Amino acid sequence: MKRLFVLPLIVFGYTLQAQQLKDTFPVLELDPVTIIGSRANLIPGAGQYIGSKTLAKMNQPNINNVLRTIPGVNIRDEEGFGLRPNIGLRGTPVNRSAKITLMEDGVLIAPAPYADPAAYYFPTFLRMQGVEVLKGSSQIKYGPYTVGGAVNLISTEIPTSFKGFAQLSVGSFGTNQQRVWVGDSQQNFDYVFEVNRMASNGFKQLDNGGNTGFERRDLMAKLRWHSDSKAKIQQSLMMKIVSLTETGNESYLGLTYEDYKVNPLRRYAATQKDLLDMKHNHVSLLHTIRPGKNIIIHTTAYYSTTFRDWARVNTIGGQSINNILGNPTQFATSYQIMTGQTNGSIDFQSAARTYISKGIQSNAQFSYTNGEVKHKWQLGVRIHSDQADRYATRSNYTMTNGTMILNSVGVKGNQENQIRNARAIAAYMNYDIEYKGLKISPGVRYERIEFDFQNFGNNDNGRLGAGLRSATNTMSIVLPGIGFNYAFKNGSDLFAGIHKGFSPPGMPSVNSTTQAKVETAINYELGYRYDQNGLHIQAAAFLNDYANILGSDNMSAGGLGTGDMFNAGNATIKGIELSAAYNLLENKNTNLKLPLQIAYTYTNASFRETFQNGGGDWGTGIIRKGDLIPFITPHLFTASLGLETNKFNTLLIARYVGATRTQPGQGTLIVPDNNVAYNNVNALKSFLMIDLSANYQFTKTFTAFSTINNLTNNNAIVANLPNGYRPNMPIGFTLGLKANF
Repeated sequence: MKRLFVLPLIVFGYTLQAQQLKDTFPVLELDPVTIIGSRANLIPGAGQYIGSKTLAKMNQPNINNVLRTIPGVNIRDEEGFGLRPNIGLRGTPVNRSAKITLMEDGVLIAPAPYADPAAYYFPTFLRMQGVEVLKGSSQIKYGPYTVGGAVNLISTEIPTSFKGFAQLSVGSFGTNQQRVWVGDSQQNFDYVFEVNRMASNGFKQLDNGGNTGFERRDLMAKLRWHSDSKAKIQQSLMMKIVSLTETGNESYLGLTYEDYKVNPLRRYAATQKDLLDMKHNHVSLLHTIRPGKNIIIHTTAYYSTTFRDWARVNTIGGQSINNILGNPTQFATSYQIMTGQTNGSIDFQSAARTYISKGIQSNAQFSYTNGEVKHKWQLGVRIHSDQADRYATRSNYTMTNGTMILNSVGVKGNQENQIRNARAIAAYMNYDIEYKGLKISPGVRYERIEFDFQNFGNNDNGRLGAGLRSATNTMSIVLPGIGFNYAFKNGSDLFAGIHKGFSPPGMPSVNSTTQAKVETAINYELGYRYDQNGLHIQAAAFLNDYANILGSDNMSAGGLGTGDMFNAGNATIKGIELSAAYNLLENKNTNLKLPLQIAYTYTNASFRETFQNGGGDWGTGIIRKGDLIPFITPHLFTASLGLETNKFNTLLIARYVGATRTQPGQGTLIVPDNNVAYNNVNALKSFLMIDLSANYQFTKTFTAFSTINNLTNNNAIVANLPNGYRPNMPIGFTLGLKANF
């Protein structure tokens, strides 16, 4: 049994959850499973974990490609590298991952998870040693977004003895990666330091040439003091520091279908100045103490700041981008300015935002046994506040012979000038009672949130308050739930759960008396797990019965960018998830392995009321009862097959994404075509991507690896948001070296 101070980071209800998931259902890992405690300790609800062994085999810096191996995860690609993933769980909206709970080591990581939850910042996936996805009643402890589920990234842990790791790679499009970490555990002091860098020239082709890539640098450090192993009371204190900078030549603007067909990798001349500038800093202190044999308490204080300025083309020749894309013939002059063929005016917006997220969270776990009955109590509380300070500034350029020349610099805040504040108190209580194979887990969560919105107006650069419009809103909610798990003696489990899910209503509106109501859903789940003789199966059916489902008006979703939330009444999202993993040579007397894994998700999502839509990625106009909710793909399927020996392994992964609606509606799907106007398209075609990775360990220290993404060089439209059609990454090669020392 490992000593307390080398336990993984466990905060805010994070009680060996990752290890339980790993032991219950290893994704792509077919090594022998070691159960911690009895099988009755399994979580009541669907959840899966991808650990370091699997990530090492996949060699994927793009979290989108990794999460697609887990059922119930819906993803919309954007820039091709997975730097800002759009993730939804069990039918929640995917835009900027704003409707799921995102965590790193159990701490919220969205820049302002309550006040402005769009996750423009996302941690560097290269420095993660694991990722877990929690769904159903098992994630009632992880708020504030508890309808779909939670994604928790697990960063590099402090090793139990001196150890180091280095990884270098080069690849297509000038892509290169470097990662180095070193750590050790001493008598009372432990540490790990990590440096990551990833850069690329980009795979898109800018009119008149230019870099369309990015550079990201990421530093992390963990420093931990712990008591002596023989101390009466075991405790530890760990400081974690993260610092990230990113510069990305990325644009919101895509292509018309006609231009996509000619060259799907093209980028228009009007995007030559588009630039994302991001800085993120995080510090946290985790205190862990075991005051008694059956009691453990984890307390974390955290503080994060994120600056993000995404400067990009806004209007061209006096026309909105959507107008030009919708009818390039009608707005021919603006289209020609956009492509650099004609000189003209371009309005350019710098959308600077500064986020602050801070708080303290603590949870206590107490367990005891009465005869054959086991009891475990978990109590947690989090006091949190966050802020989004938004300054958007519009300037003007002139397109001159294909080159944008600055004409006038706008006054800071002349496009958007506001502050969004949120303060929240969250608490939960969860009780597990086990008798033989039966485990019952009732729990309750409480959220109280205060919102404060200040809009200074576009003419008050100094924020003197002359035209200040403000609004406040306070809400509280109680969210009960209960889960069941029964472990049979044959290695299978039956689990079920029901819980009330919740999403905050966003900022109060200063433009009307209408306040969006909180989004709630009664969520049902029934599932089955099997783990015996090398065969791992998990199947689950779910139903989310929404009241006041929320939509949002974000520019990243094709809206006006106000960020306002609005209600869309009742909705139902239901579906089936299936995972299976098996070594095809399990019963053969050989060191060779042929691991096979599949993951399938079916989702049906529809509105149950007729209403006037407020914008965003649901479009405008009337949405009718029975219309399908857009951007929720009905059919998702991933299959992988590996070949493993003592020194070599290779993994082939095929990812199928079914046809996906982009507008609410019913009936015939209208996909992009030369004869269909951009505004009339209501769906994107299905597509299939195949990736191949391989590792060869030629010494105890060194391993060579390679990957081929999009092996068949398939061209597919992966999104039509924020503006225009976006391609997937073409075939790309990576060759690298890993060193363990």
